[in-house]
Amino acid sequence: MIHKNGQEIRSLDDWKRLAGPKRPNLHWKDGRSAKESARAWIGAAPAMPDEIVAALESHGDFSTVEAWEAEPEARVRIDEFRGEPPNLDMLVRARDAHGDFVAAIEAKADETFGDSVAETKRAAQRRWKENPDSRGVARLAELTTRLLGQGPDEAMDLRYQLLTATAAGLSTAERAGASRAVLLIHEFVTDATADDRHSRNAADLDRFVDRVSGGKAAMVDSGRLLGPIRREGWSAALYIGKAVRRLRGS
Repeated sequence: MIHKNGQEIRSLDDWKRLAGPKRPNLHWKDGRSAKESARAWIGAAPAMPDEIVAALESHGDFSTVEAWEAEPEARVRIDEFRGEPPNLDMLVRARDAHGDFVAAIEAKADETFGDSVAETKRAAQRRWKENPDSRGVARLAELTTRLLGQGPDEAMDLRYQLLTATAAGLSTAERAGASRAVLLIHEFVTDATADDRHSRNAADLDRFVDRVSGGKAAMVDSGRLLGPIRREGWSAALYIGKAVRRLRGS
């Protein structure tokens, strides 16, 4: 079931009303990630989209999903700091023959994975100068230490959204007692997207995978999961993958 704020989402209109972008005239468009993600999930329900299923089942640690629920635009607390928690495009809680797992899904056409860690740190430092009670610098340091075992200065070239989405998946799995957390990029190749931007996102994702895996994995193949990645302090194993829906010319 797909739901938001206790209401089931059954149609594109439901999705737009309950979990649509804040600026629908700009972002709710054919060929862009917000609308295409909604269309993919609504069109597949009560199953998951085929490319999501294929990516999950590509790994031996996953099997046919027996039950699932999903929340679009899910706000997930990843630490104890005050302030706005990060938004996930989709948070999925599911169960298969191996038990419960959580999937943090980021939908992308060819939009970026947000600011770099360097840009995020500079913005946090500016806020701290204006308000010494601001905890953005401390939040960033805790996040990079938890995920990478190093401070922000060693992660300046990474995309901050990939870190927060990973932390959201791991945090949700920990609270749910699930042993597996998945970061899954749901990519849409459409007439409104550019190949060079898809390549940029692939490079950003591969760079993050190399760093979070400690150099054990160098890239993510489309349609597959890699992992498990384990780190001291994590209660769940991390898996990372990319599912692609190709819509050009359709």
